[in-house]
Amino acid sequence: MKRVTTHASSRAGPSSSVDSPTTTAHNHVKKLSSSATPQEDCLGPAFSSKAVIVLDDADYGEHAAAFLSGNFRPVIEEVSAFASMSADEARGLEASSRAFYLLGEIPTDFPAGKFAYVGPNPKFSLDSYKIWGRGPKQSNIAAANGWHHWFEGDGMVYALDFGGANTSSRRRNEAEHDSFEEGEKEKTLPAERPEKSKVILRNVCYRNRYVRTNSWKKEMRHGARLFRPLMNASGSAFLPNAVANFLLGGSFLKDSANTALCYFAGRLFALQDTMPPWELNNDTLETVGQCDFDGTLPFYVPFTAHPKIAPSTGDLLFFGFNPVYPPHCSIGSVSPEGNVGPTKALWHNAFQGATFIHDFCVTENYTVIFEGSMNIRPLRMLKGVHPLQYDRSQLARFGVLQRRCDGTMSDVTWCECAEPEMVYHFVNAWEDDRTGHIVIVGVREDGFFHGALAATGTRSWITSTLKEGKSVPRLHEWRLDPSNGKVLSEQWLFDDIIEVPRINDKFTGVQNRYAYAGRIHTASLSRDAQLKFDAVIKFDMVTGAKEVYEHGRGRYGMEAQFVPRSHPCKAASIEQVLAPGAALLEETSSIEDDGWLILYVHDESDVDVSPSDSHSECIILDARKFRDGPVARIRLPSRIPYGAHAMWCPLASRTNTRKGSVHHVPEQPRSTSMTQQMLTSPPEPRMFAVSEGQRKALLGAVVTGVLRAASGLFVHGWRPSVTIDDPNEYALVRMFGLRLKESHSLGTIRKRQLYEESKSGHIAGDVFKVGKNSTSGNFVPFITLFEQEGCGESRRVREAICVLDIPCMLRPCPYGAVRNLFEAAQRQKHDGKAGKNSQFSIGDTRLPYLEDCRTGAKVTGSDDIIEYLFEEYLDGAQPPVMITRASRGIAQFAVDARGSENGFGPAGAFYSRPSFLADKPLQLWAYEASPFCALVRETLSELELSYVLQPCARGSPRRTQLMRRTGGTFQVPYLEDPNTGVAIFESTAIAEYLKSRYAVDLTCSKV
Repeated sequence: MKRVTTHASSRAGPSSSVDSPTTTAHNHVKKLSSSATPQEDCLGPAFSSKAVIVLDDADYGEHAAAFLSGNFRPVIEEVSAFASMSADEARGLEASSRAFYLLGEIPTDFPAGKFAYVGPNPKFSLDSYKIWGRGPKQSNIAAANGWHHWFEGDGMVYALDFGGANTSSRRRNEAEHDSFEEGEKEKTLPAERPEKSKVILRNVCYRNRYVRTNSWKKEMRHGARLFRPLMNASGSAFLPNAVANFLLGGSFLKDSANTALCYFAGRLFALQDTMPPWELNNDTLETVGQCDFDGTLPFYVPFTAHPKIAPSTGDLLFFGFNPVYPPHCSIGSVSPEGNVGPTKALWHNAFQGATFIHDFCVTENYTVIFEGSMNIRPLRMLKGVHPLQYDRSQLARFGVLQRRCDGTMSDVTWCECAEPEMVYHFVNAWEDDRTGHIVIVGVREDGFFHGALAATGTRSWITSTLKEGKSVPRLHEWRLDPSNGKVLSEQWLFDDIIEVPRINDKFTGVQNRYAYAGRIHTASLSRDAQLKFDAVIKFDMVTGAKEVYEHGRGRYGMEAQFVPRSHPCKAASIEQVLAPGAALLEETSSIEDDGWLILYVHDESDVDVSPSDSHSECIILDARKFRDGPVARIRLPSRIPYGAHAMWCPLASRTNTRKGSVHHVPEQPRSTSMTQQMLTSPPEPRMFAVSEGQRKALLGAVVTGVLRAASGLFVHGWRPSVTIDDPNEYALVRMFGLRLKESHSLGTIRKRQLYEESKSGHIAGDVFKVGKNSTSGNFVPFITLFEQEGCGESRRVREAICVLDIPCMLRPCPYGAVRNLFEAAQRQKHDGKAGKNSQFSIGDTRLPYLEDCRTGAKVTGSDDIIEYLFEEYLDGAQPPVMITRASRGIAQFAVDARGSENGFGPAGAFYSRPSFLADKPLQLWAYEASPFCALVRETLSELELSYVLQPCARGSPRRTQLMRRTGGTFQVPYLEDPNTGVAIFESTAIAEYLKSRYAVDLTCSKV
């Protein structure tokens, strides 16, 4: 049995290794789910999973309780996992809770690229999403309540990167074979001696990341929900909630970037209606920032969640729906170079309100806007009614605009439908070559989801609506005549209740034959008020035929994405293809359904396991052999909650590895060259040297230090004097045989430590140099502090530690992190800090939080911690004024003044970056008031690396100790890493080393 090593870097802990038995290859993984019985009627008995609904409807409302339970329960952990997969080597049975392996075989003509999926994923504890006013830090002014809505959750992206296929000649091994049928195992022995054969390896990388929008950051810094609910607020609460959002959060609506993804002009965007796009790093998924296309997108124009590529020009067409102020709809395009062209505004009566728009259509020559019967009427609030309603008195209509060569558009021609209608998602649109009419296909639902996602009364409404069978989402066709502004005909195409339709994106705007959609599991919808898809349907819109692939009993899929099959370019010679480092010359098939469907599936089939604890997979289906089931299933290292929309992004530059050259996953996917360089040629210390790129960050740190009046610069009782020079002692200034001596007045315990250090030669808390007969665990500092960069209270505690000159184990908890915060939450819950709240989670953790193993004390909050520290470690003396309770506001103001790299908003280093877990804590010699030390401390925090702080404030005996330790040089910051033996000066070099060693920033091609 072979060992397949995967690397899962997460906030909860280190990566895991998976023992995976190999299996013989086969083409399709059959009978995984195709044996499922047809969908049960919503009124009959349904498949029962344990703990589907775990929250009280009275506290959350039916909708929020449903969409925070089961596999809708949020996943706050950000994971990175890497594996080299093949049919021979990376199949196996689950060996750990973080398994990442392959069942079946990834086809060789499945192209290299990124499959990504986005959806709402609330970031705080579940208690935070009760009816507004019952959650942590929520005030309920003027009885302005409201219920959480699924659409208002924070956006998280879940992506799989597929590397190109690499071939190798190796011997197939005898192995256990998992038959994948009925869960049985059978032994398959080869008929003859194993022979060498080609093995196809695919490098696969999984990541999930929050989209760190402005709203996400503001709420993280607030430590609780800041934006009040609007989608499911009561009519009387809507306006007060919107005003509170604007005053406290800076905007009426929360910017979540949770709806869809788009890859265009080499850039990856996370999208949400009513907001600008957010750009993500295409490799790492880290949030780059809000995008205005280099200033060409007007500030008042939002960006749709469903932009489309124009079939004739390659421009990205979009509209922007603004529900707050006119123009309520703006239509435009982005050129392949990334510039926004002229926009067309559609004006409405602002006092009357606007019509809700979510999706639109494009053809070769036209842009088609759809205004359904869902509208926003502010005057409804006067009657205590929510302003957004499905209005059966408003007829639906299509707005047709002809696009011109210069980027401008004609005036809109409205084509009115005969009845009220609503469409969330269109399938496609095209121009009939014979008549010039516009044919549109979409999922018409006529207000179904407005009722199905309502806060209360949800299940009864869904049950009665499904029984009636009218306003349910089904495939529908419209034919428009743009010349006279008429809807010529409408018809239902299929009776299946579906959503999230997709096509081969190459056929956007031109006539296509096939559509793919998720079949809604009506039993789950009626019983649990949860939107799940139990099957994928392939519709043939020419013949009226359809094919159904069912995921299986208790298994539910998400939106499927079509991926065209890749073929080697016929014009490429074999020498071109096999040339070292040459780009792989490929072309995609021109046949519409010649390709693959890829989607995420969650398994709730085990009745003894809660859906929130079960596993998710990625499956690949052959679009032309739909009913055969998946050719490959990739067991994922992290659960993926049911979300919104998917995207495929082809790898722009692919390299083909020559035959016989195989890249295995490294044992530790970290930079060893930087480590080796730091070990052999560490940087020379340079006093006050400022490196390129440091200036803004240093200036921000200096401003913070000045506003804090250099608090933490001196130890307690610091006083200078002149004495006879001693070269073995640290001195700030020495001349003429004299030196400037800096004295101190430390507490009894610290003096005792100094005495023991002089006798043993070991520095208190030193985890880098350990005695011969001791282990590093014997020298861990008494004090452990869970703290947070960007938090004024944590800053005050760190200043106190420098004043007291006591070593301390720091456990950084940056915004968005989980690992250290989870441990702090567990400890506080165990110690009763959480009270009787059964839903206590990391979102309820109070920081800073200190534990002292010498006394057993466990203290929460800066004021109590500082009082405790001065009582215990300075014999009851009073702390300096800048550290006292009176300076709390000043401390936070000073920290906020640190600023970001561009000078606006909080520093990016205050937020977590996915990292590998260090086996041993690092050690940093520094003091709080130094701006150079601040940059290193911020990097350690950003990577969530625990470290021992050896404070070196002015007057500290550690200045002499560090000088002797380094052969005569004192300079801070000075970092020591017991995991590698690296010990270096210089803040820039330290930050570079830490990121190269511990940051998870690997592309799939590097794996």
